[in-house]
Amino acid sequence: MRMQAAEIADLFGQAIAAYHAQDQLDPVCPQLHEADAWTQSLFEKSWIDTVQWHLEDEIRRPNLDGSAVLGLKRRIDALNQARTNAVEAMDIHLQGLLQPVPPLGASELRTESLGWALDRLCILQLKRYHMEIEAMREGGPATAASRLKVLHQQNQQLLAAVDQLMEDIRAGKVRYQPYAQHKLYNDPDTNPALYGVS
Repeated sequence: MRMQAAEIADLFGQAIAAYHAQDQLDPVCPQLHEADAWTQSLFEKSWIDTVQWHLEDEIRRPNLDGSAVLGLKRRIDALNQARTNAVEAMDIHLQGLLQPVPPLGASELRTESLGWALDRLCILQLKRYHMEIEAMREGGPATAASRLKVLHQQNQQLLAAVDQLMEDIRAGKVRYQPYAQHKLYNDPDTNPALYGVS
């Protein structure tokens, strides 16, 4: 696999478009036809983010009762954990795919892994998608068009940065270092509010 950042962003965009082509708030992610496991995992990552995006919108409705808010909050927490798990799985896959074996001893580190850079790229596709809707919407905010332009610029910069990071990892210049999140709040063994709760 020698996928470029633009191809990955396009796949994220396909998942976003597929979500918006249906009318459920929290549907199951569809299986792509003839997709390999890696392609499907990228699509599913974007699907998770897209569902979470819309649930984050829903939970801000002012007329929700407490039980609805609680249900949405718990689902958002579950999606956030699924997102983290997906990124960490991406890191393991990408490290095995891109890191020279054996790793070169003089390679540099970066402040985030490629998986988390791709996570930001995915969220950026969601921002661009929704900001474009706002820019085109009658009565939408006057700033939406200029904000969309900034998001497009950031997208081009992030695409270039991700491609460069992948090339630097392949060349052994940068060591692939996954960063485990070890989220505490979802784990009954590490969240004091959940100690002893089953």
